[in-house]
Amino acid sequence: MSDEYSYRVRSPGRVNLIGEHTDYTGGYVLPMATDLHTQLEAAPDDDVTVYSAAFEEQRTFSTTDRERDDAWTDYVKGCYAVLEAEGHRPGGFRGELSGDLPLGSGLSSSASLELAVMAFLNEAYDLGLSRERLAELSQRVENDFVGVSCGIMDQFAVALGEANHALHLDTGTMEYETVPFPEDVQVVVFHTGVERELVDSAYNQRRETVEAAMETLGVDSSVELEASDLDGLTPRQRQRLGYVVRENDRVERAVTTLERGDVEAFGDVLVKAHHDIAENYEASCPELDYVVETAVKQGAYGARLTGAGWGGAAIALVDTSEAETFAQSLREEYEQRFPEHDPAVHLIAPSDGVSVSRM
Repeated sequence: MSDEYSYRVRSPGRVNLIGEHTDYTGGYVLPMATDLHTQLEAAPDDDVTVYSAAFEEQRTFSTTDRERDDAWTDYVKGCYAVLEAEGHRPGGFRGELSGDLPLGSGLSSSASLELAVMAFLNEAYDLGLSRERLAELSQRVENDFVGVSCGIMDQFAVALGEANHALHLDTGTMEYETVPFPEDVQVVVFHTGVERELVDSAYNQRRETVEAAMETLGVDSSVELEASDLDGLTPRQRQRLGYVVRENDRVERAVTTLERGDVEAFGDVLVKAHHDIAENYEASCPELDYVVETAVKQGAYGARLTGAGWGGAAIALVDTSEAETFAQSLREEYEQRFPEHDPAVHLIAPSDGVSVSRM
């Protein structure tokens, strides 16, 4: 902490419990904000001078600089570009980025950074933006400035998360509700160490297939569909969109199980979700399948891949009292099976969304 800063922002990461590859079809998702977070300590200034502890570098640029650097600063510059397009003219700031949210861990450090900057500018310069609007604008930073095609889920979870709750979001209507998450259960996030080398091409192929199928059926949202509606599609379209339709239904069942506190039933939904995305969306890999299978054998209530797939991370649901022992055992078995990878394990609890406080 530095005496020169007047604001502190705490911006969580996110982990998606269930609802994978549904957000770009207007479907349902069930993420939660994480207790691992990005921290921004800052004060208003004319230009932007920001230090990143993760990258161990400081950069300075004008609030009107729209030159992409292909670096972490693009997420900061993009905030100004998007706000300007909306008619806002916030000033600059000097600040430091730190926190315990690891980069490249499948916990959406990019959305966390976007919301940290957006929330600070909103507070320091009285922009009057709601949390929902902050999420929408942060998504545009990623889509329009950084050039990453992503849905609204990450930013929405970071902006609107609630401690001890997951967030049930309809990405088509943007309606949402919080869902109680059991306090004696922990989410273990296991990053396989497998870089998602195929994610861009495979993701784009899957998205094109399901969007073309929805266009053929004349629907804007996948939640309008049932399995019987897919008969007129090509076999590949039926396979891909069929997964999405079933995943929407699983999100609804997951919400019901959490609301009644049935952790075992919730875990069963997770396992079914993993098998479906692996078999019918073909978005898994041997390492993710191994983590899920081993986690369940070691006593997890349930497990599945989380994120886009083709590498990256899986989640497992375990009793909090057993979480550390479970995580260590899972890591040891994984390292024996895949010694070429360097996995990372994080124990996660649901957290409040982005917050700004005066120092």
